Amino acid sequence: MKVVLANVVVGLMSVGLVTAPAQTPAREAQADLPGVRLSYADTGGSGVPVVFVHAATGSRRVWEYQQPAFTSGGYRVITYDRRGFGRSTVIPAGPQPGTGADDLLALVDHLKLDRFHLVGTAAGGIVALDFAVSFPRRLRSLRPRSAIGSPIGRMPTIPKAKSTR
Repeated sequence: MKVVLANVVVGLMSVGLVTAPAQTPAREAQADLPGVRLSYADTGGSGVPVVFVHAATGSRRVWEYQQPAFTSGGYRVITYDRRGFGRSTVIPAGPQPGTGADDLLALVDHLKLDRFHLVGTAAGGIVALDFAVSFPRRLRSLRPRSAIGSPIGRMPTIPKAKSTR
């Protein structure tokens, strides 16, 4: 029933009969990293960061409707366009990292994030899994969804952050 209702709401939104919830403003920027200029959005603030990694069929914009829920819970939300997607630009003459996890590491270093929650779906879940294996000490939690190797069944939720405001 929930899936049917969600599909109806999305369908009504697409024809303009229902409006989307207000979006949490996020600062959009570009990070000049090895071999790529990654486009990202960051809600900022002092909350615990949650980084979202999109699938191979989209861009960081697929996460826009999650931003209000997480920011109202006290989190800082970061989304980005993976290499070759959305507004990110590959710089062929520049040094090329080995994996999407290397791009993510460069971005979180650029943003000066120490430890953060990581959420990824489909191919973004694969990037998230690779990051977790390669840089486990950087993560507070990992939530891959619809990715080969992601756990089956219900995942625990990210705990509600204590307000720092």
